[in-house]
Amino acid sequence: MTIILLVGAADTGRAPIAAALLRRLLAAQPISAVVESAGVLGHDGDPAEIEARDTMLHMGIDITMHRARSLTADLAAQAAQLIAIDQGTALVMRARFPADAARIVTLGTLAGRQRDVPDPFRMQIGAWMTYARELDELLTAALPRIIAQISAVAPALTPAAPPAGPGVAAERVDAAGRVAQLLQVAAHMPEVVDWAAARERLERDLALIAAAPAGPADLAVAYVGLLRAAMLLLPPAPNPRQLAVLQRAAGCLSEPIDQPTLNELSAQLPGLPGLA
Repeated sequence: MTIILLVGAADTGRAPIAAALLRRLLAAQPISAVVESAGVLGHDGDPAEIEARDTMLHMGIDITMHRARSLTADLAAQAAQLIAIDQGTALVMRARFPADAARIVTLGTLAGRQRDVPDPFRMQIGAWMTYARELDELLTAALPRIIAQISAVAPALTPAAPPAGPGVAAERVDAAGRVAQLLQVAAHMPEVVDWAAARERLERDLALIAAAPAGPADLAVAYVGLLRAAMLLLPPAPNPRQLAVLQRAAGCLSEPIDQPTLNELSAQLPGLPGLA
């Protein structure tokens, strides 16, 4: 199941509105995804604000059954997309969930606009309707990127984990899957991935992989060392071709690494910075 999670402040206003509007937009698309919302201020169990409910009814959507919930590490990990309603929410999310910081993107960024829709809490219904329409416009502008990212991530999320090579620990396979998934998203949508945060997450998983060789013949430690060297060669904002090289290399991490595989990656390193 592919989950898109929209995160706001209390999950009683903009977040449930945006989630409802995105569900309607995706209903017309040939793609399967579950759209949910959450908040960072701890209003668990609260209904949507009355103005939010009235605004949505005016736009033909019923959100009276919505109940707010807090963003947790489990919810963040399960989501294929983590979309913050505004920059402030994104900062809180990245501080609380550093392991997922690279995957957090604001709605304005996805829409290609430097815009945060204000929180209309305690404003008149007219402001709620104005901001709801603006959220709808941003979601419509962001829809191609949302769909592209789902298409890029879904294949890595839905199948069973790749079979482990002989003697390969399950923890290594899981770490290899996370590395492959993050690099896949970065290669397809580099403009929405925070590469500095992504590198930190990749380093943690690569350390797990290096610590779990399948046996004396497994050259995983050397292979991980080359991947780390490759990341150091990349500019602050790697381009898709550079990231694609890392993505292909990461596909070998769940199996014992032999000498030809190690040699192949080593041969690619000198030309990596010049890829355009």
